[in-house]
Amino acid sequence: MSQHLDAFIKTIARLRAPDGCPWDREQTHESLARFLLEETYEVLEAVHESNSDNLKEELGDLLLQIVLNAQVAKDNGTFDIEDVAAGINAKMISRHPHVFADAKAENADAVLKQWEDLKEEEKKGKPKQESALDGIPRALPALMQALKISEKAVNQGFEWEHEDQIWQQLHSEIDELKEALRHEKYEKKRKDTKEFREAQLELGDVLFTIVNIARWNNMNPEETLLMANEKFKRRFKTMEQLAKKPLKDLSFQEYEDLWKQVKKGEEISKS
Repeated sequence: MSQHLDAFIKTIARLRAPDGCPWDREQTHESLARFLLEETYEVLEAVHESNSDNLKEELGDLLLQIVLNAQVAKDNGTFDIEDVAAGINAKMISRHPHVFADAKAENADAVLKQWEDLKEEEKKGKPKQESALDGIPRALPALMQALKISEKAVNQGFEWEHEDQIWQQLHSEIDELKEALRHEKYEKKRKDTKEFREAQLELGDVLFTIVNIARWNNMNPEETLLMANEKFKRRFKTMEQLAKKPLKDLSFQEYEDLWKQVKKGEEISKS
């Protein structure tokens, strides 16, 4: 084991010792769950920023959550970090027979298909799932859940023949959403009505179809939305800096002109 990794594992064990840190000693898998999720998103943010120093630091914070959870399990007598490493190492070897055995996989698509086939083979000795869509964590963000659901459905043959069909579906879903929002009984201020819930479902259908467009084009919708969020924040902050008065006091046309100025400035800086 790496000298530094071994030292880090011992540090976490010391923090969890009877005479260690009161906060660390109180932690459980349940209490640590939110931190694991938060650190994962901070890693993603560092990736999107293309900042190696931040990425190194955030990966360290994520590693902390993994080692700390493993130490909690060890203290409970269930497993330890060695078991975690042994399990994932064995899985990676078994899932890559084109590297560690005699199987062939000529490209990334073939590797992914082989991966899914091996996963199905491994499930044969386990309790049978009722549906091919079982096993998707509900804690995942909705966009990631939608992507996983779509991918699992495609593995069962539920797929469009052509990308144009997905775009047609999107236009159809948008029309249905517009119709729901135009319903005479729809009130956007009242969330307890049947019409409001139906409009929500129609908007969900639009988003789910967009997720399929992303999947079809080998994009992760969660990551693309994070990128869009960062782009909007960057442009909005630039508008705040350029505006000669508070943004809330601008007219619609002043907003439009300032937004276009910021976009044009970005385009010039990229050229």
